[in-house]
Amino acid sequence: MLMSIKTRWKIAFFTLLGGIISIIIMVGGMVLSTDQPTSLPNTFMDNKKSIQFNISTHKEDLNKLLNQYVNITTSYNVHLKNDVIEFKGFVPVLSEKVQVKITFIPKASNSGDLILIPKSFSLGKLNLPISSVLKLVNSSVKLPEWIIVQPVNKTIYVELQKMRVNHSPMKIKVNHINLKKDDISFKLLFLTDHQ
Repeated sequence: MLMSIKTRWKIAFFTLLGGIISIIIMVGGMVLSTDQPTSLPNTFMDNKKSIQFNISTHKEDLNKLLNQYVNITTSYNVHLKNDVIEFKGFVPVLSEKVQVKITFIPKASNSGDLILIPKSFSLGKLNLPISSVLKLVNSSVKLPEWIIVQPVNKTIYVELQKMRVNHSPMKIKVNHINLKKDDISFKLLFLTDHQ
């Protein structure tokens, strides 16, 4: 009987070890897979076919708007801080919820889209390399078509002009975003049929 208990423990141990090694190999394969640079779209909107409203705002007001919209649609929280955009949430890991925290430096592209440059990524208390996380996100997370993850460039490109806002013909363009100076400006464009 003593021998069968040792045998059971050996079988359980090697099964667990095999499972852990399989998970490490699978995650490592996704993270270490090579990615080709993603080309960015050339977003152009004819200003003669739209009505434009320029809006200037501050972090506090945009935080209220973002949190209301994000909290309604997801279980995540987005917060504009002094110099970064902070994204927090929880993900299931082995039947436990673990906190995810990502910070981004935002920039406006020349075409009015938003470029997010990841500054840090943590899963629980573990800090992970940005490029590896972006490769994993790019290969395994289904994102809207207007969010382009670029692991090679270590950026996330948000095509705001392709984003649908309540099925309206409204588009958004970022003029500039400077969180340190609390200076955020963007355009709302409403498409028209007239010239």
